[in-house]
Amino acid sequence: MTVASFHGSANQQELAEEIFRLMTTQGALFAVDAPIRQSLDNLAEYLAGKYQRDRNEIAAEIDAALTVNDQLFTRQESEQGVLFITSRQGAYVPRSTVDTHSFKKRLHDPENPLPVDDISVVVSTSRPAITTVEPVFISDYWQVQAGMSPVTPVLVEAMGHASTIAAVPVSPEVVAEAEPVVVEEIAATPEPVVATPEPVAVEPEPVVAEVVAAKPEPVAAAPESVKSSREAAGERSPLLNLPEGLTLDLSLPIEQILADQGERLEQILAHRLDQDALRRIVSFGRSYYPEASVTNLGKNDLRRIRDYILERNEPLLDTEIIADLYHHSPRQADYEGFRFSLNYRLHREKDFEFVGVEGARLWSTKGLPPIGGKRVKAAEMGQITSYLVEGFDNSLELQSAEAIRTSGSITRLLSFFEWEYGVLPFDASIAALVPTPMLPDQRSAVLRFESPQHYTTYLVEVRYPTGNRGGWLQGLEEFFRDHLVPGAMITISRGAEPNLFMISYEEAPEASDRLLTLDEKKNKFAFANLSYFCAVDADQVPSQSRYGRLKNLKSLPMGERRKSETVLEHVFEVMGEQVGSRSEPRYTLGLDDMLLAFNVLRPGSRSLLEHLLAHSDPFSSEADGRYLFTPAPREDEDTAEEVEDEEGNLQPTRRRFGRYSDDDE
Repeated sequence: MTVASFHGSANQQELAEEIFRLMTTQGALFAVDAPIRQSLDNLAEYLAGKYQRDRNEIAAEIDAALTVNDQLFTRQESEQGVLFITSRQGAYVPRSTVDTHSFKKRLHDPENPLPVDDISVVVSTSRPAITTVEPVFISDYWQVQAGMSPVTPVLVEAMGHASTIAAVPVSPEVVAEAEPVVVEEIAATPEPVVATPEPVAVEPEPVVAEVVAAKPEPVAAAPESVKSSREAAGERSPLLNLPEGLTLDLSLPIEQILADQGERLEQILAHRLDQDALRRIVSFGRSYYPEASVTNLGKNDLRRIRDYILERNEPLLDTEIIADLYHHSPRQADYEGFRFSLNYRLHREKDFEFVGVEGARLWSTKGLPPIGGKRVKAAEMGQITSYLVEGFDNSLELQSAEAIRTSGSITRLLSFFEWEYGVLPFDASIAALVPTPMLPDQRSAVLRFESPQHYTTYLVEVRYPTGNRGGWLQGLEEFFRDHLVPGAMITISRGAEPNLFMISYEEAPEASDRLLTLDEKKNKFAFANLSYFCAVDADQVPSQSRYGRLKNLKSLPMGERRKSETVLEHVFEVMGEQVGSRSEPRYTLGLDDMLLAFNVLRPGSRSLLEHLLAHSDPFSSEADGRYLFTPAPREDEDTAEEVEDEEGNLQPTRRRFGRYSDDDE
């Protein structure tokens, strides 16, 4: 409200405006038409204290100012005194309680009451017939064919004849819009146009028929060129061109299309779904599902699943979790949907890790014991096996990857490092045998290895290569140490399930020998008497009778074993033959012995050693196929140590460059 909206003198207008502002502030949360009441005594007491004036004098001024502005304030007198009423929208108008539209009144007092002489019009036991029909949508094409709908230009061009068009009853407005197209098509038709024999009573006369009747000339036939173009336009091409540059021939069988372009189509589909900002379709692996239909799992569900996995003390299949915790059966209609929801929700939680493969979806959680122990850290093992991703993998020399996939098995030699720590490098031969990662961000998978010769089962963790880190398998230490020795031949083959594998070896009569072992308490290599019942490659068994110097190898920390050149130099100094002098030592060693000793300290391939020998300055080749190592000259350290020779006798040596030298003092 403005000052101009109020009446009276200037002082009365200002006073009325101030009081209206006070009262609307009081009812700021009221409805716009709700009454706001205030007594004259309260207003006078408030303003008298504010302006330091006489209460009775200012009360008289308030009464006069608000009475003059009766268009905004309503004055009421009661036992409590004088009240003024207003509202946020201005003058207060009381709401009317008169019911002008009563259903009760219309029910009992209709305008045209029924006669009471025939009670059947009021009460009847029979159900009246339904005379109305619910509308049903019918395609325009079929309406045109039945003569029930106007023809659009697209339908006219597709049909090719206008004999049915004239029989279509339409409204004048529709005909006015379609008249040019319909007349032109009628002129090109070879048949006469006939009007509708049964016009609909509720619609106007067919306007199209009148337009045709006004043409006295006979209808000419369409030229052959028009017919050919119309037929060409009506035929669909079997080729489908996708924006990604892929062309599909839809006339081919679906099996052939999927065989030729299935992988490419899957990539296009995944890319299209990833670009959807609303994420209406979500995925888990190669499965897709509407996000709105995904079952939600609360905190209690996640806690139950995690506790159950910890209770079983091993990763569990999604089917086991569903059957044991939710009692769902694969025969239920919503089973696959719930299974997708479970996998999708667990994959989004940080406490769970997917360790399954395609066809066997396993879930692990925090708190489970590590598979394979902690003797070798994952970061160190990834750097040790990095030679496999650097191009020094020759595991497919004897058997191709395709042959491994076809046969489903591989046979390999067990080195000392693999036997000691229960690991297998993830080389190309193993990669051709085990399943690939199911998820893009999956770093590991858990497989089950069974030994049919001993009826034992082992959980094996597969660490997939990532970037410049190599991969490996761990968890077979117990099987290797109980039944095998370094140099044994093992066979790994696929089982009946995607995550099941069989591990076996060729049995042989009992044999005993002093073989190389690692004393972890002293952190030193030593020879011990071992009996074994497996077939071995005699040249690769680290026995004392043939490789007595192996016990002089230093059990280097894993951090130093990552450096291939450092390990190779140490192998030369321990296993090599000294051909130099004390001041200028030189060592010579054959490639086979070098490879065996190198695999005692860390995994390595023949191609890796050949690369180091060919591209490192301290190494050179000799005419007899042996290699020569010439250490860089350095000052001798003062520390002297004793090592055992091949016969087990202690011989003094001087430690040189952090390694052992055969020269005595």
